[in-house]
Amino acid sequence: MKKIRETLARLTRSSSRQSREDSSVKLEKSSQSISSGGSIETFATTPDGKGALVLYDGVSDGDGGIDIVVVHDLFGHRIANWFQRGICWPRDLLRDDFQVSRVITWGWTGPFGSTNAFSDQAESLLADMAAIRSRTSRPIVFIGHGLGGLVIKEALVTAAMSRIYGSHHELGNVYPKTVGVIFLGTPHSNSGKQSLGEVVATAAQMAARQPSKELLRLFRESSEMLENQRDTFALISRDIQVMISKAAATYEGLNVKTDEFLTNHVDLVRFDDRQDLGYRQIIKYITKLSSGPKPYELEAKETRNQEILDALYFDSIHDREDRIDEAYGQTCEWILTAKDDEQRGSPFYDWLTAPDSIFWISGKAGSGKSTLMKYAYRSERTRQELEEWTQGGDLLLASVFLFEGGSHIQKSREGILRSVLYQILTPRRDLISVAFPSFFGCEWPPASPFNTIINLSQAFYSLFAHDSQRLKLCIFVDGLDEYRIMDRKDYYKAEDFALVYDGDEGDAGLGSSKWINESHGDIGRLITEMGSKDTIKLCVSSRELPVFEEAFAGHSRLRVHTHSETSIAQYCAGRLEQAVPGLPNMAALCREIANKSRGDVLWARLAIDMVVEGSLKTLRITLDSLPNQLGGTEGLYMRMIQNLPQEYQLQTCKIFQLVLRAQEPPSLITLAFSEEGYLADRRAQQENPTAGYLRVTHDRLRNWDAQDLRDICDQMQRRLTTHCAGLLEVESGPPEGGQRVVFMHQTAKEFAARKDVWNKIIPKQPTPVELDISLLSGCIRHIQCFEVLRPPVSAWPEVRFLPEAWLLIANALRYAARIDNDVPDFRGYCDLLDELDLANQNAWVTSLRRHVPLYDDTEWFETKCPALCNKHWAGYEPMETGKPPKRKDFLALAVQANLVNYVAVKLKVLPEDVRRSKAQELLDYVVSPKAEGFSACVSLSGDYVDFHHDMPDSRFLDILFESGADPKDAPKIWVKTFKTGRQYFSRQNMTMSQLMQSSSSSRLMQNRARWVAAVKGLLMHGADPHATIETRSGLRDDHSSYETKTAIDLIREMLEGEPEYAVELAELDALTGRRPSVTGTFRS
Repeated sequence: MKKIRETLARLTRSSSRQSREDSSVKLEKSSQSISSGGSIETFATTPDGKGALVLYDGVSDGDGGIDIVVVHDLFGHRIANWFQRGICWPRDLLRDDFQVSRVITWGWTGPFGSTNAFSDQAESLLADMAAIRSRTSRPIVFIGHGLGGLVIKEALVTAAMSRIYGSHHELGNVYPKTVGVIFLGTPHSNSGKQSLGEVVATAAQMAARQPSKELLRLFRESSEMLENQRDTFALISRDIQVMISKAAATYEGLNVKTDEFLTNHVDLVRFDDRQDLGYRQIIKYITKLSSGPKPYELEAKETRNQEILDALYFDSIHDREDRIDEAYGQTCEWILTAKDDEQRGSPFYDWLTAPDSIFWISGKAGSGKSTLMKYAYRSERTRQELEEWTQGGDLLLASVFLFEGGSHIQKSREGILRSVLYQILTPRRDLISVAFPSFFGCEWPPASPFNTIINLSQAFYSLFAHDSQRLKLCIFVDGLDEYRIMDRKDYYKAEDFALVYDGDEGDAGLGSSKWINESHGDIGRLITEMGSKDTIKLCVSSRELPVFEEAFAGHSRLRVHTHSETSIAQYCAGRLEQAVPGLPNMAALCREIANKSRGDVLWARLAIDMVVEGSLKTLRITLDSLPNQLGGTEGLYMRMIQNLPQEYQLQTCKIFQLVLRAQEPPSLITLAFSEEGYLADRRAQQENPTAGYLRVTHDRLRNWDAQDLRDICDQMQRRLTTHCAGLLEVESGPPEGGQRVVFMHQTAKEFAARKDVWNKIIPKQPTPVELDISLLSGCIRHIQCFEVLRPPVSAWPEVRFLPEAWLLIANALRYAARIDNDVPDFRGYCDLLDELDLANQNAWVTSLRRHVPLYDDTEWFETKCPALCNKHWAGYEPMETGKPPKRKDFLALAVQANLVNYVAVKLKVLPEDVRRSKAQELLDYVVSPKAEGFSACVSLSGDYVDFHHDMPDSRFLDILFESGADPKDAPKIWVKTFKTGRQYFSRQNMTMSQLMQSSSSSRLMQNRARWVAAVKGLLMHGADPHATIETRSGLRDDHSSYETKTAIDLIREMLEGEPEYAVELAELDALTGRRPSVTGTFRS
């Protein structure tokens, strides 16, 4: 991959140096046969046989016919390589068999004497093909002889990668137009004990001239590069048909055919008669390749493949796995050995080839399960043993490392399914249309959400229904106890989330709740359901909880902590030898630590950290004083916090509580700003009295630069080290949002979440409201300086906020919604929200004015940019699908975010006529969500919920009506209201029927109740119940499918027969003058 990136960089630099008119490619045409008296040796050494030469052109400019491109072997020649007895068959024979074609021969363009040789030749080949094909998109068939086939492979790999990285589109377009490749004598893989480099060196010796010893050595030492080329080509050639000669090579791939060529390597590509058996074979395969799918069909399919993979992918897909420590030394090797030191067989090793579908790795919290899972999953030995289980099938491997301390997507069913599907389908793009057939041949993005549980589950099972005989899948799922039912979280009440702790501090005193317990039951059922198929194996790990004991009873199992003592002793010996070389009785001390750990690897690691930090004299005292468990009020974590200086402990508590309270793991910058609180300190207010009392207003006076923000991140990282005892860590990523602060282990998070822990240390702790207003301030301050590192607004290809910036805005609004009802400092709260609006408008205008179009666009500077700067930022939410909601100002977004008291105050201070007009405008948002698309933030944070899909709080109705809103002044108000009712809240509607069965039914029922309240409010304030509304009655889109109904009739259609709305129906009956039926429903 590094070589490919270097090639792409060179191509881009080269193209920038050359003008479009000054092409380095000199195209020639040849129409005469080489005389029979020509000398092969002469042609082999002719210096001018480089680049592209058109041998036959039977096509006019356009896309008809086919381009046939032949590439010669090492030391070959673009004519002589294909020449015998006066006949150059690509020119003299192919012209009659493929009259509507263009035949191109290509000659190697430079010396072959470095590790860049293949990439250099590939660069030249691609550049020549791009130039010669500048006016056509007809399909291409490549024919490669010997090492010329490797040049073709390198060129196609480079072209495919250029499409992915977007660095050189002209070259990338060669790739999707290639429908087939014929390899004649090209080496593709190792042979027996010979490496691929040695095989290539052997093939090179069959060239027209003997290569030098230096060149052969170069080939032999290039195995890694050649293997990378081979593997990458196998990935990108799924839709390219490949033909190889049996005698010269072996090859594994999807569209691969082999055939026998009974001749030597040189004569393999020399034919002087149309009846030659070899030539007839070539004709057969060119015919077959050229009759395959058209390039535009392949390109369209490949485009959709990539769109689906992009939709499945999420940024944190490998974060948890990457953060897990690598196995120390050889401490995990025992899991993949047939016998251990005590001659016991590893049950995991036996399971790999056995028919049993589920293997459970269980253990105490911190016993090293994740490290062991990572080692087992990544080991080549695991794959080798699983290949035996497949019995010749196609083995697919995937891993999921669940992370309760991460975002929604890292601990949910959606995350599991997306991760597994992405890992399966990335190397097997041919299966994407099998998994998602309904998403081909239609618009993208789809009208409905793509990553639903139903859609993802159907895709998963479609794969194995389609090809259950060939596909064999092994999935490693780590941390089942960290799984949560995120998609049904709104079913639960507040008390269902309350943690209950084991009285005897079992399993390190970890808490549980109804929600957590039912989550564990849910993942247990999912694993057993998936494991019911004999084509799927699952290796899972978790704590030894009763729910998992029941779910996996009867399956193979390994209890990690019963095998860990030797590994822990090895680890301790390595650490002590490094810290205290020559320590007396080291072996005995290590055994003692291992014994005291009771198989808890994390405890042992933290304990040895504390031991080596002290002196040699206190080593024994320190060890004897350590608690035997991690969590709880008397555990090792508590000791680590208590060992911090007392003056740190208040701030320590606040940092932990902020991370726990955050909507999602906060970035270093957001956390640093939040920790400071929202009020400016006295000194800052004295130095800048005009800046006010908020930190955000003082920040406006600062000219931030990148170094300032790096300093803030560095300082916060040091505070995490000095104040948090190593229990919080920072993920790698860009400073503007990627450096998230997370707990170093799930047990650390559960420890920090215990109230009794902090009650024992600090009598008075920050309240939830104090934490939320600090987080609100932190997000706003982060937004203010976001542009220092990256413009928060993108102006191309469409004008919108970046998802990363909008996610900060959304989080700020979520914190505001939490405290809108009971914030003690209501003035400070309102001023913060005003600053949020101001900060975003400033960021909006600044980014637009700094934007420089990709091309000279005077219209941008004269009209477009000024017009956009006058727009309000709230109307430019980044969307994954659909158009952003139309919002004229911040109050519209505040209504959708349910900031009831803030909106009430802002309306109250307006002049009466302005207040009435604004209330009338906001009424639309209260009776109907304003957009149907989905935010682009969903791909960043799986728990992100769009503001424009829920009905706002019903209390807004009274506020707006009191402010002068009048439904009689809005003739379209009923249309908007009933459009919402029919689309989202009517049981007769297909969308509603599906949603009522989905994960969000609890939230939908709340929305339904709010919609009924909106209808009632409109009627109470003068809306006409007999107003007529035209509605669609069927599926057709013609005029006859529409009918007219009154508002009250539509209400009855939606609500009659619903017992939970019996009271509301009676009230609506009184408002409209109708008499209810005996059954409580309206009659016609």
